[in-house]
Amino acid sequence: MEITSYFLIFEQNLHHLRPLLIALVLLVSLRSYSQSILDTQLDGSERGKSLAQVLRNLESKKPIKIFFVDEWLNGLAFKDSAQSITYREAFYNLLLQTDLSFFEPNQNTIVFVKDPTSALRHVDFLTNARTKQEKIQQIVIGDPSRSTAKRVVLTGKISDAKSKEPLIGATVQASDVQQGTVTNADGVFSLTLTAGSHVIKCSYVNFEEMYFDIAIYADGSVNWTLEESPTYLNEVVIQDRAAREITTSRIGITQLNMTEMKRAPALLGEVDLIKSIQVLPGVTTAGEAASGFNVRGGGVDQNLILYDGMPVFNSSHVFGFFSAFNSEAIRDVTFYRGGIPAEFGGRISSVLDIRSKEGSYNTWNASGGIGIISSNILVNGPLVKDKTSISVSLRSTYSDWLINTVQSNYVDLSKSSVTFYDGSFKLSHKFNDKSKVTLSGYTSHDKFKLTGDSTFQWDTRMAALRWDHEFSSRLSLVVAGGLGHYSYDVSDQNTDRGFNLVYGILYPSFKTEAFYKIANHKFSTGVQSTYYTFSPGTLNPSSDASNVKFIEMPDQYSLESGVYASDQFQLFKNFHVDIGFRYSFFQSYGPADVTLYREGVPRETLSAIDTLSFAQGEVIKSYKNPEPRLSLRYEIGANSSIKFGYNRMVQYMHLVTNTTAVTPVDVWQPSGYYFKPQTADQLSLGYFRNFKDKVYESFVEVYYKEIDNVLDFKDGAQLILNQNIETDLLQGKARAYGVEFQVAKTKGRLEGSVGYAFSRSLRTVVGDFEEESINNGREYSSNFDQPHVVNLNWKYNITKRYFFTGVFTYRTGRPITIPITAFSVENYTVSSFSDRNQYRVPDYHRLDLGLVIEGNHKRKKFWD
Repeated sequence: MEITSYFLIFEQNLHHLRPLLIALVLLVSLRSYSQSILDTQLDGSERGKSLAQVLRNLESKKPIKIFFVDEWLNGLAFKDSAQSITYREAFYNLLLQTDLSFFEPNQNTIVFVKDPTSALRHVDFLTNARTKQEKIQQIVIGDPSRSTAKRVVLTGKISDAKSKEPLIGATVQASDVQQGTVTNADGVFSLTLTAGSHVIKCSYVNFEEMYFDIAIYADGSVNWTLEESPTYLNEVVIQDRAAREITTSRIGITQLNMTEMKRAPALLGEVDLIKSIQVLPGVTTAGEAASGFNVRGGGVDQNLILYDGMPVFNSSHVFGFFSAFNSEAIRDVTFYRGGIPAEFGGRISSVLDIRSKEGSYNTWNASGGIGIISSNILVNGPLVKDKTSISVSLRSTYSDWLINTVQSNYVDLSKSSVTFYDGSFKLSHKFNDKSKVTLSGYTSHDKFKLTGDSTFQWDTRMAALRWDHEFSSRLSLVVAGGLGHYSYDVSDQNTDRGFNLVYGILYPSFKTEAFYKIANHKFSTGVQSTYYTFSPGTLNPSSDASNVKFIEMPDQYSLESGVYASDQFQLFKNFHVDIGFRYSFFQSYGPADVTLYREGVPRETLSAIDTLSFAQGEVIKSYKNPEPRLSLRYEIGANSSIKFGYNRMVQYMHLVTNTTAVTPVDVWQPSGYYFKPQTADQLSLGYFRNFKDKVYESFVEVYYKEIDNVLDFKDGAQLILNQNIETDLLQGKARAYGVEFQVAKTKGRLEGSVGYAFSRSLRTVVGDFEEESINNGREYSSNFDQPHVVNLNWKYNITKRYFFTGVFTYRTGRPITIPITAFSVENYTVSSFSDRNQYRVPDYHRLDLGLVIEGNHKRKKFWD
């Protein structure tokens, strides 16, 4: 019998022979080392040699026995010497994505084994797919007769077959790869495979699964489309994808599905993105109608909100009652509260990345809705078929009738007014399959007026231009620029005290980012820069008869920039690393006058002694900060994983406010001569597990965060139109810690999730003088310290078209400072307040219920 036949019999029966083989090598290996040869480092002589040669060389030089079959190791070679790694690491890297592995019975014996079931799994995968009558497409990439590659990279994009929009979070699974991957925010994925035949399964919620029988012998790219399934309602309740993303490296990430969000209960029928964020684990809010959200003990100003890459300074309509973003115009939303990528900077608590919809390149579509307080419409379609598309949305309110019906003993509301509108557009043009340019815009306006009171107006205007280009399957580039403007106007037409207060921020920005893939590494690097012009406020009398004095605050100029790089890779089997580094820069510029104060006394207006004058363009203050990021994932089988994350983030913008809830008249203060940037370090650790074939999903996550230079205000501070605002603001330290837990049921007639979070948010402000300390330097609860939060979401399928859904929230009452005594001085009442945040408001709970009735589930229909 030929030698190869013996190898074949040996391979087929290896799993039976393994116990005998282990016993044999234990008997043969009579000597042992104090250190395993696998833990010694390469010496550089391995360069260009095959793995078999290196193994024989080790046997000749060391008293060690290595068992392997030459044919199994064909094509495996050391391309470069890597003297900084051990033999164990080198072997792991070489055998990655092969059907080979090795084990070490003792310190002077190594055995290489082969998994003979890879081909059987391939056949089983296809057989099961055909049994289920799934669609299977056959694809060949590369020429097997010319290929020498052992590992290849398959990249691709998955999109909706009808709308051509990318599908974010779609699962891509290879038959011989235990953990697959998911598509990113552009619907793009990347898989490293062994050269040869594979079955790729693509799946997405509410879409039909697709199977691809692919023979790949060289790096290649594909564009696949999935068709919407004729049966819906698999997911309705908004759930944290962190519980499901066992295979995602980063910790603390949530992707919100807009279809699911629209099916959840909504106030007056208005789908609210921000309210959906507020019920996620680790997220709280200061109150029912409060704008913004607090993440893991951070302030609302510590959340970076991006709309098509542009920062948003106000995310609400009507003082927080409704979201500023029309859900019909949103394509996808990604929320980071931990494991924040290096590409994001400028805020220290979280990132909310919102992407708007692209228009269809094939057909014209229109959708809209009529609600109790507002209506909206979205129109999109091709300007040039398969080349140029446009999407336009508009939402406007007619809510005056609602406020006019409110009965109040405080003020007559019959002539009050509450109005808002927002609109967006997106123009996209494809030069070819590898190059695309996109122009997007967003506008938002609010007006609020109570009878006999001031009129508040605030506006947001943004435009962004982006160019995406793919040079190859490995290298791609993004170049983007934009211009944003946020402003508010407060006016009063009273004859004696009428005024008009105007505030604004203008911020052009630029960003370029490159992505490179090689082997199992995914590199990205980029540069960002934003130039801010702050107009802190101008106060004008509304008429000649008004006694209001004219005040004009000088403009403030600053530049915030950052360079970053990151890499995602698999270090060992089941161990994944996502490492990044960001270096941020900040400069504040003149013209400006900076007041100097006498040393040895509290910083007050009366202690001013001199003024420093800076010319136009002259640097007033400059800051530079490193921001390392690290995310680790260790997979414990196919259904569970442990994740670790570390973030250092720096924030150069401070929200100046002495209210718990954000208001449109709050002031943003850049870092500068007196205000240092806020710096946060966060550690997080989580365990994620699926049960019963992913019917149940769960996670538990703990975190600890410290913040330096957090901004707070003195008692009785005057923050608006304050020429010497540094005399009323203090900087201190903050810390936050907690544990988050969630269990979700994702299949069956009843679906839902229950989550609990215990968290604390504490601050300490200690100055050189009593006037510059809060609570005499003792630690105190922040405004958003809510130790216990419970969230319960559910959906019950009555039929395939009718279902009952609900959300229940319970939160500990937030801290509050209250007057505890009062006395009269010359007919004026003076209040004496408690220590900062010494008391709490009552605990809060809310129950929302909804009955949703959907249209028919036909795939092709004119209207729904």
